[in-house]
Amino acid sequence: MSRDVTISKALSYFLRHGAQKSNLEIDDRGFIKVADLLAHQNLKSKKTTLQDILRVVETNEKKRFALEDRNGELYICATQGHSIHTVTEGNLRPLDEASLPKQIIHGTRKRALEQIRKSGGLSKMGRNHIHCTSDHNSVSGFRSTSDTLIYIDGVQCLRDGIKFFQSSNGVILSPGNDQGVIECKYFAKVTDRNGQPI
Repeated sequence: MSRDVTISKALSYFLRHGAQKSNLEIDDRGFIKVADLLAHQNLKSKKTTLQDILRVVETNEKKRFALEDRNGELYICATQGHSIHTVTEGNLRPLDEASLPKQIIHGTRKRALEQIRKSGGLSKMGRNHIHCTSDHNSVSGFRSTSDTLIYIDGVQCLRDGIKFFQSSNGVILSPGNDQGVIECKYFAKVTDRNGQPI
């Protein structure tokens, strides 16, 4: 595993899931001071520098991170993927019927589809949002190993009170209904990567 990948994985953990467990102060938009991260033993043990973090942010293919300068103090956040419940949608763009992409796609594996259908729909699981994309060729929004595409009727979801947001790297996010689920009744169609119905 390359040094940059190792640093990126550590940043993802802190910024998405582990800030509070690691005694790192994270604000409600998901930002942590870069100086605090660099002072943490995990990154210190990797001899991580500011230049390393700047490079990882700049070169990350999925644009997982964003930087913000606050009066000369540099902060960093994950653009999406949080399980920290104190992180709100403050960094995300709310979508309405006019701004909603023409298609909303959730990528999964065929072997998971039966369980999704049995459980009643897509669940956000331990995360704050269900992750989707508007283009199945996108590098962000679902894993490249996804062989099954669930197309969601976003307009009907909105009309029924289910919200959608877009992150700065283009991922479509939804907290689902009150139970954190987008129910199967909102599935417009389910196909493989070649467009064949499943």
